[in-house]
Amino acid sequence: MDEEWESLRRGWYVGGNGFVEKLQEHLEKGMSGRRRESHSGEAKAAHDEAAAERELRRAFRVLGLDENAVERLAKGAVEKVALAWWLRRRTTVSLRWVSERLGMGHYTRVTQAIRRVERRPGRKIKQIQRKLEHLQSMKDT
Repeated sequence: MDEEWESLRRGWYVGGNGFVEKLQEHLEKGMSGRRRESHSGEAKAAHDEAAAERELRRAFRVLGLDENAVERLAKGAVEKVALAWWLRRRTTVSLRWVSERLGMGHYTRVTQAIRRVERRPGRKIKQIQRKLEHLQSMKDT
């Protein structure tokens, strides 16, 4: 199987976006239980970002948000803070990716957001956390 996935691991594919998504799903299954360090470069980044996008879409749905609404929120809005925490907890995307994707400004805001959620979340963030954690429990069943 390693030989079959070698070209995908190196970032090569031929096909449209739907085909790429299918390949990424297969790669995710193939990577299950394996050390992630054995996968690197653009293929790993693309896979990680695709997984993060899927998680983010699910989170938007459960929170009743759309992408436009999130873009209009302030950089430090509680929704963005909770989503940054969620993405970093559920995926391996970089702080920079999370910051850019959520429009949080400098990537250090993501670290601050995670710290805030873990140390002093406040009532609104706790509500969002519960919804996101429920989302996870629905995925696990």
